[in-house]
Amino acid sequence: MGEPTGQRVLLRGVQVPLDAIGQPPEHLAARHLRLPVDALRSVEVLRRAVDARRGQPRFELQLLVELEPGCARLPADALPAPQPEPLPAPAHLAGRPQVAVVGCGPAGLFAAWRLCQAGAAPALIDRGPGFPARHQAIARLLRAGQLDPEANFHFGLGGAGTYSDGKLYSRLTGPAIRAVLEQLQRLGAGSRDQILVDAHPHVGTNRWPPVLERFLAELKESGCTFHPNTRVSGLRARAGRLSGLQLESSTLPCQAVVLAPGNSARDLFAALVGQGVPLEAKAFAVGVRMTHPQAVIDRIQYGRAAGHPALGPASYRLAGRFAGRGVYSFCMCPGGTVIPTPTEPDGLAVNGMSNSGRNSGEANAAIVVSVGLEDFPDRDPLAGVELQRRLERAAFAAGGCNYRAPAQGLVDFLAGRRTTLVPEHRFRPGLTAADLASLFPDTLSAALRAGLGAFCRKMPGLSDPAALLIGVESRTSSPVRILRGADGMSPGLPGLFPAGEGAGYAGGISSSAADGIRAADALIAWVNR
Repeated sequence: MGEPTGQRVLLRGVQVPLDAIGQPPEHLAARHLRLPVDALRSVEVLRRAVDARRGQPRFELQLLVELEPGCARLPADALPAPQPEPLPAPAHLAGRPQVAVVGCGPAGLFAAWRLCQAGAAPALIDRGPGFPARHQAIARLLRAGQLDPEANFHFGLGGAGTYSDGKLYSRLTGPAIRAVLEQLQRLGAGSRDQILVDAHPHVGTNRWPPVLERFLAELKESGCTFHPNTRVSGLRARAGRLSGLQLESSTLPCQAVVLAPGNSARDLFAALVGQGVPLEAKAFAVGVRMTHPQAVIDRIQYGRAAGHPALGPASYRLAGRFAGRGVYSFCMCPGGTVIPTPTEPDGLAVNGMSNSGRNSGEANAAIVVSVGLEDFPDRDPLAGVELQRRLERAAFAAGGCNYRAPAQGLVDFLAGRRTTLVPEHRFRPGLTAADLASLFPDTLSAALRAGLGAFCRKMPGLSDPAALLIGVESRTSSPVRILRGADGMSPGLPGLFPAGEGAGYAGGISSSAADGIRAADALIAWVNR
């Protein structure tokens, strides 16, 4: 007979003060359960988060504990341990059909991964290049203000997520999200603690390219073909169903496609509308990047514990409703930098990123205002795209028409006065003092000013003299949704399976990747029907 199995329980909300950091999890679990350490057979840390509330930062753990047999005395908060639910293997794709995936962001890569698991040999298509060509194009933008519309912070292997901080946190849970995290961790995105345990996993821009190259190499070994620098300009149909992809100079025949274009595929959105594929405008948000010295945010959030080596750089999350609109922080990057993310000539957008060490000394976050369908009474599906363009062209002009960004001190913005001098080192290729409120419609600038003022009152110290606003943050999410039915397929074109953030069904790396998996499964079910 085998050794008897002990009871497995889940402990949530195990509080660990800073002076107890480093204690073995067995000791922490035993103290929480009020049991001797030898009553515990094993303890595994499932989740770790920093709780900075009440001005006393501490860690909060979720522990999986296996008790020795016969140990029955447990506190009320000890829950039966749930059984992990793995992502089931996909059905085999019958008949080796010609299938393609458009877009090499998280949704596209994981859709291709799932299709390869099903026995397909998908064509993986992206308008941008792989590495190192993509790095070189971005270096020219940062160094000399030279934009390549086909190779930039949005277009190329990995999509926009490659250079946008590498946050893997998602409010979604389930087998697909877990499978995404496990795959990325296996490919070298970080340690188990960093990716699978941390409540807000973060890869860092410097670690993403090797992960993506390993991912692509594995996809190729599984039969996937990679087509970089290949722009899809439209779709081909025969007998009312998808028959291929129209490329710039040729046609790629295919029976089914996962369309994961990213949120900046504006020319493709227009082509789909022109071909009668159902799209609709969707809500999104626009605003500015707010940047502070990281030490300022650490003091606000951690108080006297600021600088403790276990804590790392502090972050924040802010939200409220002002002047009839939602105003909130988005994509907060502790220890990061602000970067230029345009994709079209004569327009400028910005975003934030950070390396894995989060050691730039600067903290930045988007502070954005909601834009809803009520702002587009004519229901033009591309109305949000046009609003983005207007804001980006205004920012480009205000910066000097050379991809320098317009900037204004936070205190000056709140007071409605112009900033005379801005610190050049806080953005490449440079900054130009400007009136940021003038870049937005009055309704948006009023909400942004009201929201920022309220946030400064909520977080004393946020209005530090060094706080700077940089414009404009306009690519928070896709301004369109490519419609799909309950079967995951476009109601206007059988064989077309929209997926990911650009198609309007996700927000962030992990949720986009999981949606790519769902789209691939829907494609497999349709082909096998």
